[in-house]
Amino acid sequence: MRTLSKAVAVAVLLGGLVSSPVTGQASIDIEEFRSMLIEGFENARTMDIEFAMAIPDSAFRWAPTDGVRTFSEQVAHAGISNTLFMATPVLGEARPVVGDTAVYLNDREALVAALNGAYDYVIEGVVELPAEEFLVETTFFGQTMLKWRVLVQALTHGIWTRGQMVPYFRMNDVEPPRYRAF
Repeated sequence: MRTLSKAVAVAVLLGGLVSSPVTGQASIDIEEFRSMLIEGFENARTMDIEFAMAIPDSAFRWAPTDGVRTFSEQVAHAGISNTLFMATPVLGEARPVVGDTAVYLNDREALVAALNGAYDYVIEGVVELPAEEFLVETTFFGQTMLKWRVLVQALTHGIWTRGQMVPYFRMNDVEPPRYRAF
């Protein structure tokens, strides 16, 4: 039975990172870890769609200052960039196209469709990844790490990016959707 450290499970649940499983700690089964990843990505999908739907039309293409992403670009970055984490470093394939940026960055329903396409791709990849592949080293942005860590990084990246969106809501006098930790 292939296992990961409980520290990995805690990292996924809390959104933190661990550099490697710690020898001697209780272990978690890879299939349990896979289930946690799927739950994490489904939760992230829900939050990204809630964010996309909650901002008023007047702020959908708004940015708080020059040189930063618009709100729709931030939502796309939080969710659609998960395909970047999954495609090459984990699956060894080209990143899929989930929509036309010229369309989905300007249309809420198209953005939701692109988000769903991205999350479907990532979750399918997690479901179909052979258990032993979680423990295989890969390179991502010039760093060598195990594939499970790339997937945890994807979840953490989404949390970080969603946090950056809160001021977009506040500066437009809109209460942001609640954070969904579980």
